[in-house]
Amino acid sequence: MSLNKVVNKLIYNKYTVSLTPFYKKYPFQGKASIRSADDRGAIDFDLGIFCNRIPKAANSTIVSNLVQLKLGEEIASPQAKKVFTTPSQLKTAELEKFDDLFKFAVVRDPFSRTLSAYLDKIDRKFNQNEEKISFKDFLKSLKAGKLHSNLHWAPQTSILLIPIEEFDFIGKFENLNDDLAFIINKIKGQESTNNDFSRKGPPSTSATDKVKKYYDSECVELMQQMYSKDFELLGYNNTIG
Repeated sequence: MSLNKVVNKLIYNKYTVSLTPFYKKYPFQGKASIRSADDRGAIDFDLGIFCNRIPKAANSTIVSNLVQLKLGEEIASPQAKKVFTTPSQLKTAELEKFDDLFKFAVVRDPFSRTLSAYLDKIDRKFNQNEEKISFKDFLKSLKAGKLHSNLHWAPQTSILLIPIEEFDFIGKFENLNDDLAFIINKIKGQESTNNDFSRKGPPSTSATDKVKKYYDSECVELMQQMYSKDFELLGYNNTIG
């Protein structure tokens, strides 16, 4: 581990992050790790943006394209996510300029997002042996206390770093071509087509196409109980048609 990483780890822990200027103004309300949530806040005063990155909602694609706008070149997603300033790093003087930024996030249907997290983080990594973890058992473990253990399946509304009404734009994963084009257009200040960005990230889980296969009535009920705010505030149907 580099010296910078060691220093940052000592300075920015779950206790000190909450005492920084940003979190004094916007106290973190979620039950997930504040450090992990803070890492998903991408601020850039040159681009004039605050992007609240949501795991499993085209996160890698979005941040890679933002880096390309900033630097004029492509950078691998893990490195790209470290280019921007996080909210806890803002000084008081910088926070005063925060209101002027274009604040946006891209969210996803909770059904496909949670399934994608399972397929990517559980099925792909741990279900290669005989004792497989079923999707229903995964949901039951979330209900039993693991819901906020990882941001890839934590409710999206719980990892928004500012009140939802303060965002200038909430895009949808399901409308990514148009919504990311709108975001790029807003940043560049000129018309942009949906061909102006490239898709990045790990291999697709194709979760959207598998929703009906994995969700029975019990799974749907578990989702309704755990992700009620996401369905309501993000405008998604809490049933599967």
